[in-house]
Amino acid sequence: MYETLRTDVLVIGGGAAGVRAAIAVAEKGLSVMCLSKAPISRSGITPVAGEGIEAAVAPGDSPRHHYEDTVKAGRGLADEVLVNAMAQEATPRIEDLLSYGTRFKKNPDGTLAQSPRPGQKHARNLFLMGGGWGLMASLFRKAGSLPGLVIREDTQVLRLVTSGSRVAGAVVLDVRTGAVFGVEAKATILASGGYEELWPVTDCPPECTGEAMLMAARLGGELIDLEMVLYYPTVIVFPLAARGWMVQYEYIINPDILGGRLINVHGEQFVKGFPARDELIMAINREIAEGRGTAHGGVYADLTNSPYGREELTRRMEAWLNQFRNLRQVGIDLRDQMVEMAPAAHYCLGGIGIDEYGRTGMEGLWAAGEVTGNVHGANRLSGNALTETQVFGYRAAADAVAWAAGQDWPGGDFQAGVAEEIKNIARWTSAREGLRPIQLKRRLQEIMGKWVAFDRNETFLKNALAALDELEPELAKLRVDGHRRYCQEVREAHEVLHMIPLARAVIAAGLERKESRGHHMRADYPGLLPEARHTVIKLAGGISVSSRPVRKLAHSGGCV
Repeated sequence: MYETLRTDVLVIGGGAAGVRAAIAVAEKGLSVMCLSKAPISRSGITPVAGEGIEAAVAPGDSPRHHYEDTVKAGRGLADEVLVNAMAQEATPRIEDLLSYGTRFKKNPDGTLAQSPRPGQKHARNLFLMGGGWGLMASLFRKAGSLPGLVIREDTQVLRLVTSGSRVAGAVVLDVRTGAVFGVEAKATILASGGYEELWPVTDCPPECTGEAMLMAARLGGELIDLEMVLYYPTVIVFPLAARGWMVQYEYIINPDILGGRLINVHGEQFVKGFPARDELIMAINREIAEGRGTAHGGVYADLTNSPYGREELTRRMEAWLNQFRNLRQVGIDLRDQMVEMAPAAHYCLGGIGIDEYGRTGMEGLWAAGEVTGNVHGANRLSGNALTETQVFGYRAAADAVAWAAGQDWPGGDFQAGVAEEIKNIARWTSAREGLRPIQLKRRLQEIMGKWVAFDRNETFLKNALAALDELEPELAKLRVDGHRRYCQEVREAHEVLHMIPLARAVIAAGLERKESRGHHMRADYPGLLPEARHTVIKLAGGISVSSRPVRKLAHSGGCV
């Protein structure tokens, strides 16, 4: 017999969306268990997120303006109903954060400080003290004050369990001890983040492997716009001590903040003004492709010629640039030296399809945050990612609570699921020869980095599929060392088992989209199709690819 725990609502994911969802459940009086891959506030994407979060709180701004800016930035692909929900509820969720003790930068008069970002009609970007880590710290404190909310860290979800057509919970690995157990739940909320780890260079942590969305798709959920991976334009590629660190170009080239430049190897400033992310990425890639890039495949970020004196520049960097101190700790001083930067996988715009209540279309399963798709469209406004976590974490929880309150325990064969996973672990640990999970991950990342990067074409994508055909049989050779004390390799084995088929789905979606829109660039289809459509991947019973129109608001006048 194996242990099966019970909770009214199971939340899978310990980032901002997951913890916000867990808080909302507990505040309604239901029991909730929140599973996090690693320690909350010290793992996942949210703690390394920038400080920006959007809400229309400034005089003259409005949810309608927020909605209009977001839809425009989405290049026609943003689900307007979801955008409307986010724009309308952003301000109430900021008020929640303030009540939790979340600290924001403020003006001398005590009002919340704001600054414009590319694509905004009004200054709408609020600034979290401590960035994403500061947000997580306040959410964690709030969660700890609520009875009925249990957080289990260092846990890896191995599979979702069903009872008939209903999702009934999950089989889980305790990474610290090696124990495998079941969690039965009346409702389950997925909030497990994106899949940036499919690529070799990303500014996201290694937990971003996307297996939960693949599990959901195999049970009948839809995966929307997986090809839409947002690259951040300015991620350090050299010096190696800071490879993969994001430095906000919104501050570097803003003349009112730092006054820096992006220049090519000849010292030429190739962009001026304040371009949106996808526009800047295309400009950087053009410099690299035409031979004006740096030795390590990037461009230079130059703050050495800032118009601000050293003392004032130091003050501004300490106030605005999160990475300034971190870079100095590894011997890089942006006041005195340039760094080489290039676009890198930063945020996944695609994921599990949801409606405005976080429903996935599967009974008993909701989703919120980056694990979902179709909110932002083909491009995301800076700051909207954290806004999304708070709005849809809350909305998914509210709907799940209303549903779960009238449900009996679903049942489900948890024992068989646990037994099967224990058998898999025993096979991997008993193998004397084979491939370690990290070896397979690295080979997968090489394939994706070479053939499925920002610039794509049909030949590249088909080359990637052929390379995956050669790699996939190697999964049978998985080998891990021991699993009773912090079994990290067992976790990685489960991740890579899902990452390879998920990569196939990403490529299939990329082949389906025969146009260049936002963060999906097809060199063989450089233009836009007349109608923006979502790509839809279904995996239940084998992979199928289709498309469907983008949802519009019922009222043609815009945000309601």
